[in-house]
Amino acid sequence: MADANASEPNIAPVYLFYGDEALLVSGAERDLIATVLPRGASAFSFASASADSPGDILGTARTQPMMVRHRVVVIRELEKAGQDLLNGILAYLEAPSPSTVLVLCGAKLPPAAKGSNLGRRVANRVKKIGVERKFAAKMQDPRAFVRDRAALGGCTVDGDAVRLLVDLVGRELSRLQTEVDKLVNYCGGEGAIGTDAVEAVCSLVAEAVIWELTDAIVARDTDRALSACHRMLDAAGSGGSSHRLLSMVAWQVRQMLSLQSALRARAPLPDSWQRVPGRKRDAAVQQLRRRTLDPARTLEALAAANRSLNRSRAGDQRVFEALVLRLTAG
Repeated sequence: MADANASEPNIAPVYLFYGDEALLVSGAERDLIATVLPRGASAFSFASASADSPGDILGTARTQPMMVRHRVVVIRELEKAGQDLLNGILAYLEAPSPSTVLVLCGAKLPPAAKGSNLGRRVANRVKKIGVERKFAAKMQDPRAFVRDRAALGGCTVDGDAVRLLVDLVGRELSRLQTEVDKLVNYCGGEGAIGTDAVEAVCSLVAEAVIWELTDAIVARDTDRALSACHRMLDAAGSGGSSHRLLSMVAWQVRQMLSLQSALRARAPLPDSWQRVPGRKRDAAVQQLRRRTLDPARTLEALAAANRSLNRSRAGDQRVFEALVLRLTAG
């Protein structure tokens, strides 16, 4: 940090936080603001704007703060910055205000345009006079994050429970944080979190069971599909909505059909599949390559199950069992 503020040697004039791990980007921004403005942000000390509608945010950065030593100016969604804003940031960084801490945040650097990579030039300038930190999901350890997050709440997590949670939720830290916080509350902020707690609390477990059901349907494994069906109904309980469960199953089946279409056409995977944890995505691809779904027969079976539920004459379990038997037949 070559040009850190003379009055505060530990505070740089500019920070760049970016990467596809949004939770860590926002956390770095929040921690920095708490360091620079320990008494809290106010109209006299803080200003922010999105890069796609910055207004005169750089003019604010050049303005002397009132009644406080430092002003923090945050520009978020840097990847949306246009050339005018990027040029303005570069000009500002040639002579940054000694009383302002400029914070640039985004999912990635702005793309190069017209032969000029202004985003990279901004990053290079920040490296010279400030702090650049990149938070990439592939660089994080989700299992360590689960353990650390639980420890903050006063709990430990069994190794099997950590593995189960990451397998079900994926590597995205914001989703993991949500589920870990729910588990800590469930355990009362003390003790060990085991797989039983994960299965009882995490909403994504129900989704995982439905994935197991659709996987078994594609494999034509009637016994495994019926087992998943019964687990799904048991998890819903007497207060569960059978129509909601059927909607979730239908959505997952349609996802499998969209993946199947892409594989047949040798096309890129649909966007929704890009966000699916790799282990689950690879398993679905392998299963569909071994066996395919008949779109017409599959959608008609779902429609028939919906009609049966609307009549409310057959119990939910019988309706879902009939659906499973029809989809796994042949």
